[in-house]
Amino acid sequence: MPEDEAISFLLSHAFPGRRRIVRPLTPAERRLIRLAGWASSVNERMTLLDPVWRAITEPVEGTARSSPVLIQVAEYGGRWAYPLYGEGGTTRVRPAGGMPVSRLNGQGRAERIELCTARRARRR
Repeated sequence: MPEDEAISFLLSHAFPGRRRIVRPLTPAERRLIRLAGWASSVNERMTLLDPVWRAITEPVEGTARSSPVLIQVAEYGGRWAYPLYGEGGTTRVRPAGGMPVSRLNGQGRAERIELCTARRARRR
């Protein structure tokens, strides 16, 4: 599965806990995500996706709030952004599917990470 599709598929899911991404996907993790795309049940899919999510993320300190709190902005190739929000006891991308980097209004101060492995991952 191409890297951009794997990232998009992984980040289209909500995960328990408040976490931030600390590194890009490895080829082995992309293979697991591709397998998850073929899963016949949500349970099977999450069994494959959850270990990948936990491997590339770390917990974020703070209390769970019902209103969304911006944790981080994950970028891909300098063109697409995935704002990660902690909401209640979960982490999810808002809006679903991400957005063009050019539309990041008001989210410029959040921690950022580049997920494209074609360039070295960087934090801002």
